[in-house]
Amino acid sequence: MNDAEELLRAALLKVPAGLAEHVVRVVDEAVRLAGIHDIDKQAVRIAALGHDLLRALNNERLLGIAADQSYPADAVDRMEPILLHGPLAVAILREQYKVLDADILGAVAYHTTAHAGMTPLQKLIFLADKIEPWKRARDDAMDRVAELADTDLDAAMLVYLNHMVEQAVEAGWPLHPNTVAARNELLARKREGASNRTNAERIDR
Repeated sequence: MNDAEELLRAALLKVPAGLAEHVVRVVDEAVRLAGIHDIDKQAVRIAALGHDLLRALNNERLLGIAADQSYPADAVDRMEPILLHGPLAVAILREQYKVLDADILGAVAYHTTAHAGMTPLQKLIFLADKIEPWKRARDDAMDRVAELADTDLDAAMLVYLNHMVEQAVEAGWPLHPNTVAARNELLARKREGASNRTNAERIDR
């Protein structure tokens, strides 16, 4: 176990029990997916352990940290400050826990909203956070996301983001620009893949 992982595990002792239990479940799910998709398990553990480092903070505290970091919070961030807990954790992970890997930091930053251009590790952490057992038990739609996550991270991401958009519209929640960008990118890739398959079928005829 490296120093960052040890320190992050120790940090779990300082957060509410329910949150610590969630983080442990995400770690377990992320490591399982890492084995399937051949992604570095130590990087996955560190990202999963750090993803909710600031999740227990209230809106006022998050906005205060954003101001201290000169973080460019947009209108949606200000409407829903909880969305800042991932991005704001990046500087703390870098400075206090010496986590310098850009892929790990990106996984933490975008585990709530997603983002265009996500790497396999970042997609895996995003999905593990959504399909850990307790969240699956609360939302039957996560069963399909979990099923897809075993074989196709992009397909799982798109199904989840579609569900997220439906929930947001129904509840009157704002959609973060990063979420929209991530979904649009996945849709474009899916359509490009379908077009390529159609063209290949025409050539084979």
